[in-house]
Amino acid sequence: MKTYTTTEAAAQIGVSRQTLFTWIENNLIVAPKPVTMGRRSIRFWTKADIERVRKFKGTLRTGPRKDGKK
Repeated sequence: MKTYTTTEAAAQIGVSRQTLFTWIENNLIVAPKPVTMGRRSIRFWTKADIERVRKFKGTLRTGPRKDGKK
């Protein structure tokens, strides 16, 4: 099964890597569990993971926020 790094997954979803990490940190999406390799933790995203996050992205509103924040 083909897997993708977080950077590759973000590119396929159409967001930045930082946006993906922000969504993960804020519990807006369920991300693959990180796998520790040496001193690094890497997430291996599947096509299904990417598709699920694409659907989430499609639910987001665009444009200025009503509360005035950016």
